[in-house]
Amino acid sequence: MKKYLKNIIGISAFILMVSCNDYLDVQPVDEYLEENVFTSENGIQTALNGIYSNMTSSNTYGGNLTLGTVDLLAQRYNVNNVSHRYHYYGNYNYENAGVKNTFDNIWTSLYSNILNINNFIGSLETYGPIISQEKEDILKGEAMGLRAMHHFDLLRLYGPVYSANASAEAIPYNTEAKANLNALLPATDVIAKILADLDVAEQLLENDPVRTYGKVAVNQEYDDATGYNGEDFYRFRNLRLNYYAIKALQARVHLYAGNKEAALIASKVVIDEASTWFEWTSPSEIISAGENPDRTFSSEVLFAIHNNNLYNQHANLFDSYLNGYAILASEDSRLNTVFEGNQNDYRYIYTWMIPDVGDHTFRTFFKYADVDSNSKAFRYRQPLIRISEMYYIAAETEEDPAVAIDYLNTVRYNRGLVDLPLSADIQSEILKEYQKEFYGEGQLFFYYKRKNALSIPDGSSTTGDVIMDTNKYVVPLPESETDYR
Repeated sequence: MKKYLKNIIGISAFILMVSCNDYLDVQPVDEYLEENVFTSENGIQTALNGIYSNMTSSNTYGGNLTLGTVDLLAQRYNVNNVSHRYHYYGNYNYENAGVKNTFDNIWTSLYSNILNINNFIGSLETYGPIISQEKEDILKGEAMGLRAMHHFDLLRLYGPVYSANASAEAIPYNTEAKANLNALLPATDVIAKILADLDVAEQLLENDPVRTYGKVAVNQEYDDATGYNGEDFYRFRNLRLNYYAIKALQARVHLYAGNKEAALIASKVVIDEASTWFEWTSPSEIISAGENPDRTFSSEVLFAIHNNNLYNQHANLFDSYLNGYAILASEDSRLNTVFEGNQNDYRYIYTWMIPDVGDHTFRTFFKYADVDSNSKAFRYRQPLIRISEMYYIAAETEEDPAVAIDYLNTVRYNRGLVDLPLSADIQSEILKEYQKEFYGEGQLFFYYKRKNALSIPDGSSTTGDVIMDTNKYVVPLPESETDYR
């Protein structure tokens, strides 16, 4: 790990890898000395924005962990031809040079940002009370949650199949801003540390303005009462790892670890409290929105990143002008199977369309296609955690079948579908929902891995399954890590 860490962060420097002015009306420079950054409120905010902006990298949440690589592992796309640029990803050829490089980039980028997070947390404590305790709690709570989130996704990708071998050696858990070669911990220990960080984050974010004012929080009318004085930094809580996103992560982590009761409790907190603010997307925002449909259902997203490169990423992966060896697209028959031939499903008919341009006659992916109007609030927003997942988790962990079905039907109603009968197979319907809901969000592969599914539908064929095993579910640690052990 030292090979790539030694130049990322130093004792007296905090690296901001990309511009972060989309999160705050300040213009950061590439590098700040810590004493300049953490001795002003403006500098502290800029440092945290740099961490969020790093998450938009195509190496991590801006690409590999969402739109491309991880969805390829879930057999989302047809890459059957050996000449397809992503053929080896869909075939789990982790020894292929290009595939190895991609997973090395994911690893190094996430751990690099973890170092930045650790430096931020440590510097808040080192440089004393520059901002009010209320504000510091919010910023530190977000950072603690981000550290947990980064480690959890590393564990889900490079760690063992937890339900089968939870004690197996997994990944390091880094809590210091130092380029140390930390021990590989058992997966159980990593989960414990993730949950510990999330517990601290929850406590720090107890008074998150999102709980009182909603996702576009602390409007000017509340300035006198809150003391935020018109600062945009504390508004738009859906672009921050807010209190409800922390609870959602707790639900996600507990379920991955098999703690169903804890997962249900956390998911219900989000359902019961956050639904007031994170409302279901109106059909008018999809069906009658003309050239600007809200295909990401943005009002429901608990946590999104503002990704200025989102539409370039979409074009690079899904554009109808791409030839058959470059485009990521699903077999039409597979799509029809996933959506059960139901074109009333908003996720189908408005996300997968036959393009008007290009030579392709099959449906292509439009979820992250650009919208025409700059006035659209959801433009550039890329979803990472959405409230519908909480309904799926609640349905999976609820002991009363009638209540579980009701959770699923709530989502289905808001996707244009009729209710399931009480006799429906709940677990089978949850799987169907994960397959429909999370295209381009990277969650389906982790669902399969959590369930240790023995086979999954073969995305490169119109029929049949891919037989899965540990060698496919567990991505090998990068050589940049193992070479120093």
